[in-house]
Amino acid sequence: MDPATNSPDRLAEAAAAVLRQHVPDRDGWCRGCSVLWGRLVFIDQCTQMRWAAAVYAAHGKPIGQAPPGDGSTHATGEARGGEGS
Repeated sequence: MDPATNSPDRLAEAAAAVLRQHVPDRDGWCRGCSVLWGRLVFIDQCTQMRWAAAVYAAHGKPIGQAPPGDGSTHATGEARGGEGS
């Protein structure tokens, strides 16, 4: 395997992209799941968001912080199903 294609930075970038898509709407449903798969999932039950948050956190990025270059404001980790969910 080519280490350049499987670097921790690339994994963190993929997680950041997932975090940008899987955000709660005003009622708490995951927008990413709804748009991509037509699934109604509360944000704290979104497995994609949980995976991305775990990867993002493991690479030293705070959960409530917007990914670099995003330009948007994310909800806090708690609103996205942060720790303890």
